[in-house]
Amino acid sequence: MTTPTAGQQLDVTIERLGFGGFAIARHDGLAVFVPFGAPGDRARVEVTEVEKNFVRARIVELLQPGPQRIAPRCRHYGECGGCQLQHVDYAAQVAAKAEFVRDALARTGGFDWPQPVVVHHAAPWGYRVRTQLKLMATSGLRSDGVHGRLRKRERGPRDDDGGPQMALGFHRALSHSVLDVQECPVLAPELEHGLADVRAALATLPRKEWPYQIDGACGVGGASWAPDLPGMRKDLVEHEVGGFRYLIEPESFFQGNRHLVGKLTAGAIGDERGGLCFDLYAGVGLFSLPLSRRFQRVVAVEDERRACTLGRVNVKTNRCDNVTYLRATTEQFLRDNKERPDLVLMDPPRLGAKPALPLLLQLRAKRLVYVSCDPQTLARDLRSLVDGGYVLEQVEGYDMFPQTFHVEAVARLRLAAP
Repeated sequence: MTTPTAGQQLDVTIERLGFGGFAIARHDGLAVFVPFGAPGDRARVEVTEVEKNFVRARIVELLQPGPQRIAPRCRHYGECGGCQLQHVDYAAQVAAKAEFVRDALARTGGFDWPQPVVVHHAAPWGYRVRTQLKLMATSGLRSDGVHGRLRKRERGPRDDDGGPQMALGFHRALSHSVLDVQECPVLAPELEHGLADVRAALATLPRKEWPYQIDGACGVGGASWAPDLPGMRKDLVEHEVGGFRYLIEPESFFQGNRHLVGKLTAGAIGDERGGLCFDLYAGVGLFSLPLSRRFQRVVAVEDERRACTLGRVNVKTNRCDNVTYLRATTEQFLRDNKERPDLVLMDPPRLGAKPALPLLLQLRAKRLVYVSCDPQTLARDLRSLVDGGYVLEQVEGYDMFPQTFHVEAVARLRLAAP
C-alpha cells in the first residue's frame, strides 16, 4: 500500500459517517476522513493531512452524489462550524448516530452489543433554546495561540473609521475565527429573530464596551440575553418540562432541544422509584424535580454556584420539599457521604465522570443511570463500572443536536448479585 501525500488527489466512495462530523472513505485500505461527505458519494478529494493510520482530505469535485445527500438549509453551512450534517438526509443522520453509540460501546468500552441502539428524535429544525454568540472584534485566537480576548492590534478588519468591523456569529469550521451570521435555522425562532436585535444593540455601544460573548436563551416568556445590552431583555427564562417549571439564566446550562427534553427526562428516569436517590452533576434540577415524585428523598449535588442557586429556586418554586440541594463537587460529596442510595442518576460534562468512578464503586448503589453527551467517555466509564461489579442493561440515544454529529445517550445499570 502506498501512503498518499499532502496535495494528492484521490477518487473515493464515501462509505459512512463518522463520529466527529467527518465522512469515511477508503483508499487502498487506508481510512480517508472527508468533511461534508455523504454515504454513497463518489468524490474527488485532495489530501490535506497525513497521519499514521489515516489521512484527511477535502472534496474538490463531487463526481456523483450519494442517495442520502440533500441540499443544506442554511446559507452559512460549510463555513460555520456549528453544523456538520445539514447535507445528509435526517433519517440517515439518526441511523448514523445509533452507530456512533454502538461503535463507542464496542471500540472504546469493549462491549459485545449486537442489538440495535434506539435513537429518539423529534423535529430537526428550530429546536435550540440556548446559544452563545461570539464577537470577532474582541475575541478569537490570539497570536500567542491563546483563545480569548484579542489584543488591540489583533482585532480583525477595520471599518472606514478605523475601528474593527463587527463579526457577530459562531466559530468557522475547524477554526477559532468568527463567521458573521445572519441566520441560524437550528435556533428556536425567538433566538434566530433576536440575532438582528443583538446586532442593532451592539451598534449603539462604544466598541470598547462590546462583550467577549453573548448568551441567549428562550422559553415560555420569549428570549433573554446576557450581558445587558441596550433595549434587550436580560431576565430569567422559564421552561416547562413534564409539568415542572424551571427558571434559568441565559448563561445557565440546560438541555438545549426544546422538542426532546421532556422525552430525555422521562427516559432517563424510567420506572425508577425508591427511598433515596442521588442526582449528581444536577445543574438547575432538570432530573431532581421529577425524581422527587418517585423517591422519598432526593439529594442534588452541583458545584457551580449559580446553577446550584437556581436549582434551589426551582425546588422551592415547584414545592419539592423532599429535595436537598448541596453545593459541592461530586467527588467531595461522595467522600463525605455516609448513606447508600437506591439510585444514582448522573449527568456529567463532556469529559465524563472518571474522577468519581472509584467512589461510586465504593458506594455500591443498587442502580445507576448515566446521562452522557459524549459516547466515547460514556463507553469508557461504563467499562469501569461494569468491571467494578455493575451490569449494563440498556443504552439508548437521544438526538438532542440534529444537523451535528453530537448525540446524547442514557445508560442504565444495576449492581450484580453478590
